[in-house]
Amino acid sequence: MNKENLDKYLSAYSNSFKFLNENEIYLTKFASYLQSDIDKNIFIENFISLGIGHKIVSNTIFQNVLNSKIKNYYIVDGSETLVNEYKSKFKEFNNIHIIHSYFEEFIPENNLKFDRIEMGFILEHVDDPLFILKKYKEYLSPNGIIHIAVPNARSLHRLIGYKAGLLDDIYKLSEYDLMLGHKRYYDIDTIKDQIINAGLKILDVKGLMLKPITADQMNKIGFFENENIIKALVEIGEHYPEIANCIYLKASL
Repeated sequence: MNKENLDKYLSAYSNSFKFLNENEIYLTKFASYLQSDIDKNIFIENFISLGIGHKIVSNTIFQNVLNSKIKNYYIVDGSETLVNEYKSKFKEFNNIHIIHSYFEEFIPENNLKFDRIEMGFILEHVDDPLFILKKYKEYLSPNGIIHIAVPNARSLHRLIGYKAGLLDDIYKLSEYDLMLGHKRYYDIDTIKDQIINAGLKILDVKGLMLKPITADQMNKIGFFENENIIKALVEIGEHYPEIANCIYLKASL
C-alpha cells in the first residue's frame, strides 16, 4: 500500500474547485438513494462511511442519527485535517465515531459488524479496490448492504468526445481526476465484475445524473443555473446507468 498524505487533495473539495457544482449534484443524488434505503428500515444499528469528502453524504447520515433511525455512525478517513474538523464538530455525540485511518488498515473493535457500509466514490481512489471490497465484506452483517458509487468512463459526454476524436482514450484520467486523487475509471461492466469477484451479490444499479456535454460547456450554456434542466438530467440519469456520469450500486452477502 502506498501511504499518501491525503491532505494534499483537500483543495479539490473547496468552493473554488472547478467541478464543485457538478460534484454536489451527484453526491446529493447518491445521498437520496441512501435516504431511501434508510426510510425502508425501522432501525439501523451500525452505519459506516468510508471517507468524509464533500460532507454531503455524511451530513445526511448524521441527520438520521439525530432522528434516531441510526444508532451508531462511524466515519473512517485518511485525512487528519478532515478527521480533526469532524471530531470537533461532533464531539458532543457519543454515538458518532470519527476514525483517522487508511481504509486498508481499519479494523473494527470487538468484531463489530455493520448493517450499512457506504463507500461512495472510494474505489476509484484506492490502490487495490478488490481488496477493499473483500475486506469490508467481512465487516458486513448477515442482512447488511454496501452502497457503492463510482465515476463512469462511458458517460454520455465522454462517449461523444471519444467518437468525435476529442478524447483519445475513454478511460484516460484528466488533470482534474488527478487533483481528486483518482487512480482509475470504471464502466458498468467493470464495477459489476469487481463486486461479484469480491463475493458480493448486486441488488440494484442506478445512474447518478446524465451528463450530455462537458462541465465547461454546461457552465457556458447555463445548465447549472437552470434547476429544471438539472432535475431532468438527474431523473433521466437514474434510469440509464450505462451512460450516466456516475454509477450507483447496492450489494449484499
